[in-house]
Amino acid sequence: MSYAKNLLSRGEEVVFESRQHWFAILAQTWAFVIGALLAFAVLIWQTSGNEWAMRGFLQIVSLAVLLVSLAWIGLKVWAWRNQEYLVTTRRIIKAQGIFNKEMGDSSLEKVNDAHLTQSWLGRIFDYGTLDVLTAADESGSIQDYEMLAEPVKFKISMLNQKEKLERPDLAPPARMQSPASMPPMQRAEPMAPRAGTDRVAEVPMSQAPVADAAPVPAASAPAPASPGEQLAATLQSLATLVEKGLITPEEYETKKRDLLERM
Repeated sequence: MSYAKNLLSRGEEVVFESRQHWFAILAQTWAFVIGALLAFAVLIWQTSGNEWAMRGFLQIVSLAVLLVSLAWIGLKVWAWRNQEYLVTTRRIIKAQGIFNKEMGDSSLEKVNDAHLTQSWLGRIFDYGTLDVLTAADESGSIQDYEMLAEPVKFKISMLNQKEKLERPDLAPPARMQSPASMPPMQRAEPMAPRAGTDRVAEVPMSQAPVADAAPVPAASAPAPASPGEQLAATLQSLATLVEKGLITPEEYETKKRDLLERM
């Protein structure tokens, strides 16, 4: 993890991250780029030339210039890669340096103004200079972000987070997941009487369940059952309850006698 992100406080999150534009490297190393190209050209020329008098001296000088130029360019690129310009939920952070780190931060609540300067070339390649005025002391202080990449997005992110801190009522509510649709409630069916209870005697003949009864087609109306058929169906349902262990054989015999006496 980066150096600046290791110093974030509890609950602090990075909103936007940027650094200097790569034009900043070119502005700092253009002379060394030209020197490296010239030294490389001299080395090629000395290798293919016929003059041997100055060849050794020029090769040594050209090689030294090439190595120093490449080392300086690599050092600047490394330093550019270690730059961190962050906008967090609480502050703005500017960290830079390879071995010796330099870090400056300002609370978003102390930011008073931000002045952005972009040239026509900066608008084309999306870079600019952002001056942030803070209320660090009575006279005020300015943090300069020179040749900042994506300066417009950086400024907008900074102002948005500042507004959220000052007016939390404007922050969008947290996105909540919609609860899953509840399945439709099914109508509870009456439970069959347990074995050994007095509810077995209360089972009417018309409401007694019939085991494995064939479904009656809706088109044809059922014929009225005779008393004998009702008695047989009731006895069959009681026998089914005995097989399932819902009633005892004694309760079955008692109910059977009652039904036969009614007939």
